[in-house]
Amino acid sequence: MLYRLCLAVAVVTSILFHSYAPVINAEAGTITDKVDIRLTVNDESAMVNGRTMKLSTPPVLVHNTTLVPLRFIADALKADLTWHAEERSITIQYADHTIKLSIDDRNVRVDQQMLTLEQPAVIVNNTTMVPLRFIAESLNQDVAFDPETQSVVITTPRQPAQESQRDVTTKPRQPAQESQTVVTAALKQRAQQIRIDNLTTASDMGFNYNFYFERPNMKVISMAADRHHQVYILEQHAASEMSFVLRVYNEVTGEMKVLFSQFNESFDFDYTDSKLREGHFDAGVLSPHKIFYDTKLDKLFLLASSSFASDTGVSTVIYEIAPKVQMMTYTIGNMTYHPGNFVATPDGKRFYFSDILHHTIYAGESGKEAKAMSPYSYDGDKVKLAAVVKDGSMFVLDMAKQAVYELQEGANLKYVAPIDIKEEITWIYEADGVFYAAGERQIWEVSTAGETRPYIGMKDISGINQGLYLPKTGTYDENAFFNKGAAYGAPLSFGYFAINENGNVVMYDRQYHLLRRVNIYEQ
Repeated sequence: MLYRLCLAVAVVTSILFHSYAPVINAEAGTITDKVDIRLTVNDESAMVNGRTMKLSTPPVLVHNTTLVPLRFIADALKADLTWHAEERSITIQYADHTIKLSIDDRNVRVDQQMLTLEQPAVIVNNTTMVPLRFIAESLNQDVAFDPETQSVVITTPRQPAQESQRDVTTKPRQPAQESQTVVTAALKQRAQQIRIDNLTTASDMGFNYNFYFERPNMKVISMAADRHHQVYILEQHAASEMSFVLRVYNEVTGEMKVLFSQFNESFDFDYTDSKLREGHFDAGVLSPHKIFYDTKLDKLFLLASSSFASDTGVSTVIYEIAPKVQMMTYTIGNMTYHPGNFVATPDGKRFYFSDILHHTIYAGESGKEAKAMSPYSYDGDKVKLAAVVKDGSMFVLDMAKQAVYELQEGANLKYVAPIDIKEEITWIYEADGVFYAAGERQIWEVSTAGETRPYIGMKDISGINQGLYLPKTGTYDENAFFNKGAAYGAPLSFGYFAINENGNVVMYDRQYHLLRRVNIYEQ
């Protein structure tokens, strides 16, 4: 009897062992369980090794990237997971591989290598969602995507044993090519040589003078980049602040178009002030000041102020200008524009902005008059403020006070953390919950937690590709700058700039009046 019992246990053990047969992971040099994971976008059901499971949040597509619950993918792969609450970062350990990434941060460390994601981890319905392909392939899994059914299959491959451990630890696994229809979590590495492309000539930017002797007829005052490979450049005519041009440059086609050259009738609106007096506002009296793009909303906004403000008239207006023109909010009275003012929206319906000269923060709802909400004391004559939205919360960077604040309901500012940038900052660009602060020779990346690191410096640039870059062919037209040799010169400082969707710096060169791109990552 005892013999039969032992025999039965041995048979069952053998079946279980073969059902979950371990696979030798030649790359990591360890033994891991083979997995087969199947899931579909927007479907809460998933299968792991033939077993049906229900996800806390279904997979979603964000900017053409498939995101899945972090806990699910970690448990399915039997990876160790650590959450660092203060840093809002995650560490995933699997075999000999370690991944560290942070919420809303495109920078990620895989083993000892820093890489960049097109779509960072985000929080959806209190669930941390991570890029599926990036996580799976970084942990040596195969990923197959069917664009028709929007289904994903993750499997553990059997690796050839002849690849050496040294080759694997020094060379990251390359992600497989996916359908043109849906591309998930593209991974980018910092370029070994950072070079500059000339994207436009001075005439493309509206400059029609000899820049050796004459005063510029135009001046760039603001820039923004969207997630459709388009860069927006707001310019004012030197002779009048009310005369402007909003251009858009397409990085894929190389075409430059004029989006607006005046405040036409589509910018006019009717309004009712706090005393219930009705009025009609003629936008022809406005001067544009700043454009800003919201990635999640996929909208471009414009802040402008009246050149003839009064105690009873409209003084400042915020518009949505792409994909359509729509007045969002406005102020009545003597609000004064200052180049250091911030403006932000958490949802495209509520807007917050500052009036530095009157030490006030305003809040306004879509279509309604904005109200002065909270006083704020600014330090120094060269105060510069900027604002970003992260996880639904708004944060303000005050360069004069060298600090980050959280902008709370009621427009109160709560101190978050100090920053450490010694040089004078000339321009701040806000994108995807990150501040990019530019000095003369360096751009700094500042998180909402106050963490500061160099993003790109003039010293990091290897050189300039000669000629005008032609993106359709990937070649350069060296005749575009004939008799204008200075156009080949290196930029002396960072001017107005934007960070495009690839993480590269598209900047206005103030010396040669060109649009240039610093290729930190492969374009």
